[in-house]
Amino acid sequence: MAAYCQEVRRLEDIFDSLELNHIPRHLNEAADALTKAASGREPVPTGVFADDQHKSSVRYEGSEQADDGPSNLAPRADPPTAPSDPEVMELEEDPAIEPDPLNDWRMLFLDYLLRDTLSTDKTEARRLAHRTKSFVLVEGELYKRSHIRILQLCIPSEQGRLLLSNIHGGVCGHQATPRTLVGNAFRQGFYWPTAVADAEQIVCAYEECQYYARQTHLPA
Repeated sequence: MAAYCQEVRRLEDIFDSLELNHIPRHLNEAADALTKAASGREPVPTGVFADDQHKSSVRYEGSEQADDGPSNLAPRADPPTAPSDPEVMELEEDPAIEPDPLNDWRMLFLDYLLRDTLSTDKTEARRLAHRTKSFVLVEGELYKRSHIRILQLCIPSEQGRLLLSNIHGGVCGHQATPRTLVGNAFRQGFYWPTAVADAEQIVCAYEECQYYARQTHLPA
């Protein structure tokens, strides 16, 4: 935000006048509706134009833009095209955490998709075959197709708990509730079946959450 503020200060002398209006929250229903539609991946409403911004429009420390001026003022002849490789969050693997192949929940699905192997129990085999319909293999990696047809990378439970810990108590952590944590992890393109239980365990054991949680100071 500081970079955008500096860019506005740099360009304000070009215009004859500059007026900034603060819109209260209760009068900003249109912008709130668009924000909720974007976060929920809802269809674009009629009359609204969507444009994916894959890089910032101003220069700041760490940016890779080569020009000195803002990108929105530079003329361009061709319309912007989406990059071939979408920008996704990369999961940093801890070398100390190695998934156990025997306890890896993905092995049942991989055995069925790769080798057509099912359990001898007919009920369990039928259940696994039904659940596997929402999973797919992409370049040897197991992905789950969500209810909105988005592919989510399946990761071991150990890496999932590490991801939730980083979201919950990292540099940008905001000590959210378990389901909010799971939603943030799933929206970044990851999936594992015990995510909600893992998030509840992390929140209950987090020290700062115990300090700032609502506590009843009256006798039972």
